[in-house]
Amino acid sequence: MVKIFAHRGYKKKFPENSMLAFRKAIEYGADGIELDVHLTADEQLVVIHDDTLDRTTNRSGTVKDLTFAELRKAKIRTGRFTYERIPLLKDVLDLLKDTPLELNIEIKGKTGGVLEARLIELLARYSMDERLIISSFQLESVRRIKQLQPALETAYLYSRYVDRPWQLKSVYLFDGIHTNTFYTSEDFAAKIAAEQLNVRLYTVNRAVDIAYWLKTDVDAIITDDVELAVNTKKFI
Repeated sequence: MVKIFAHRGYKKKFPENSMLAFRKAIEYGADGIELDVHLTADEQLVVIHDDTLDRTTNRSGTVKDLTFAELRKAKIRTGRFTYERIPLLKDVLDLLKDTPLELNIEIKGKTGGVLEARLIELLARYSMDERLIISSFQLESVRRIKQLQPALETAYLYSRYVDRPWQLKSVYLFDGIHTNTFYTSEDFAAKIAAEQLNVRLYTVNRAVDIAYWLKTDVDAIITDDVELAVNTKKFI
């Protein structure tokens, strides 16, 4: 059965990459959560999508140049939910550790391997390896994770068409492909899966697309609209 991953939490109705959005994703029945991780100036792993604070908070600045204490002064601004703060990855792991949900951690930023090392150190404190997927657009990050901790599932993330992406597997050691639905058909997804790779698709938000992909053999869809996807799945 195709799993439903909440894209940055329940993003359609709640502030993206916030603890509220993650709690709501659990509440409304997601099978997993997808989120983004950056490294702060004091080497803390924080959950935020962009390189800067500008789009999603009431402050400005570059994440990698700020300490976690400085980042916590920012308020996530989305609608009436103005008091959500940027969480640590640890906060999300603590939230999920006693649930059955899977967690897709997308690595952002280039840190010369520091982020990857800190991530492995943090994840070692949790018994969640079988429920974790580490993905990135940066193939070197994907390879570093697999070299540091072979037990973790890794995924190559891309947003454009890539011809025969499975041919990169032997070099970059990934276990799955996370690809944009604009460049993927059911047949092409099946070709990826035939190479012993897990296939997860983003960002699947329209009802017709959700229904289409839920009837295929992909491993998961990543969606902003958790309720729509969960309710659609009930009739598949």
